[in-house]
Amino acid sequence: MKQLYSTFIIDDDPIFVLLFKKIIEKSERFNRVQNFPDGQYAIEELIKMSNQGSGMPDIIFLDLNMPNIDGWQFLDAIEKHSFIAQLNIYIVSSSIDTHEIERAKQYKCVKNFISKPISLDFFEEYDLWN
Repeated sequence: MKQLYSTFIIDDDPIFVLLFKKIIEKSERFNRVQNFPDGQYAIEELIKMSNQGSGMPDIIFLDLNMPNIDGWQFLDAIEKHSFIAQLNIYIVSSSIDTHEIERAKQYKCVKNFISKPISLDFFEEYDLWN
């Protein structure tokens, strides 16, 4: 079972983030988890990490509907940076709109579209690192 050193959760819903972090802890696959309530803060952190030459997060869980910079704007903004090739992004959304799922496939860094809610069973059944 592969351990993931650095994980970002980009989501503005504090209840979802709290529950998701508890699920992540129980899965015992994630070492360091950072939460960003807005896409802008995550973009700034990724740019900082890239400029410092530090490693990018192993995985990013991205919500689509957030204030200020939403998930789509986040994806559009990071496509301009060279570190985009190092990112593995999983969209985590309560949306089941097939248009959004198809739109997500247009971004090479997006590995999959995951519907909320997520349970511990998700990490048992789904291999995120393939």
